Amino acid sequence: SYYKEALRLKRLALNGGVEKDNNDDGDGNGGFDIENSSVSISDTLHCMGFSYDYTGDYQSALNCYEEALNIRTHLLGNDDLRVAETLHNKGAILCEEGDCEGSMECLDEAFRIRKLHHGEAHESCAD
Repeated sequence: SYYKEALRLKRLALNGGVEKDNNDDGDGNGGFDIENSSVSISDTLHCMGFSYDYTGDYQSALNCYEEALNIRTHLLGNDDLRVAETLHNKGAILCEEGDCEGSMECLDEAFRIRKLHHGEAHESCAD
């Protein structure tokens, strides 16, 4: 897919043009290196997760969201709105998969972050 190729090229650029043998099968969960990551890579992983979710491949979606979340919290902190966005999507998949407890943890944290930035009355807190 285009997202997989974009992710490969972004990682290649961050590694100084050296392609690492990281056993990445392209689902977003391989080759994770937090020190050589960027917000742009997390954005690509988030979009890949959304695409996998749309096609019903929930495990690949969760893998992508988890890697995006790790990068985003490391680079942007726990209170960034992009962290909330990924947590919200991850929580929705966990709910769909029947993990109500995991889902509520993600959704509660996403709500906390959105409320912090926008206040409780904002439309993004209604998700």
